[in-house]
Amino acid sequence: MTEPKSLDDEIDRSADRPRPARRARLIGLAVAGPCWAMLAAAWWLSPREELAYGTAEQMGLPACSILVRTGYPCPTCGMTTSVSAMAHGKVALAARAHPFGIALFALAIVFGVAGVVQLATGRDVLGRMRARWWWLLVVLAGVFAGWGWVLYAGVLSGKWPIK
Repeated sequence: MTEPKSLDDEIDRSADRPRPARRARLIGLAVAGPCWAMLAAAWWLSPREELAYGTAEQMGLPACSILVRTGYPCPTCGMTTSVSAMAHGKVALAARAHPFGIALFALAIVFGVAGVVQLATGRDVLGRMRARWWWLLVVLAGVFAGWGWVLYAGVLSGKWPIK
C-alpha cells in the first residue's frame, strides 16, 4: 500500500469510500422500499374471501401449480390473500387464508418504518435488528405451522382436496 502523496490525494481517496450515514441511508431505502411496495400491493388487491386463496392471480400470476396438480395447497398458498386481508382489516380472513400472513404483514410494517427512520436519519436502526441464523428457523417454522393449520382446517371442512 502506498502512502498518499499529498493531502489532496487523501481527500480524493476519501470521496471514493462510502460514508457510514450514506451507506445506512441506502440500506434503509433498500429495506423500506420493498416493504412499503408489498403493503401497497396488498392494499390494492382485493382478498378473495370465498376461497381464502388465489388473490395473487389479480397480479397476473398463474394459479399455484401444486394446488392445481394435487388439490392441496403449497406451504405459501393463501399468503397473498392473508397479507391483503390484513391490509383491509379483515383479520379473521387473514387467519383463515394463512396465519403466518398476519406475522408477515406486521414484520413488513416494522421493517418498513425502521427503514424509513434509517433513511431519514442515517442512523443504523436496522443494524440493531440484525438477522441471526435462528430467524430463518422461526420464519420457516411459522410458514410450515401456518400451512399445517390451513391443511388441517381445510381437510376437516372439506375444502381440500379441490376436486
